Amino acid sequence: MMTTATGIKLKEFGENFHDRLSKDELNYALSYIDFGEEPLAFEIFCDYICENDLVITKSEYEHLCAFNNIFNNLLEHDVVLYLKELVK
Repeated sequence: MMTTATGIKLKEFGENFHDRLSKDELNYALSYIDFGEEPLAFEIFCDYICENDLVITKSEYEHLCAFNNIFNNLLEHDVVLYLKELVK
């Protein structure tokens, strides 16, 4: 299955978290892209960011919001708010 442009961008973005998420978590979340399941990959990726209370930059938050828009506002509103709280 061919990876979409959005999938490629999501993978590249996810690589920025290799020092903040475990290798297993990152690989698990992003592996869904290879099966054409970008929305699921994005949702799991965001869950891991929240579960681990990762500090994210304003730019990373904006990227996450942009992906969320691409995926038709897949994330629950409270998840988006929680991500915003993680911006430092």
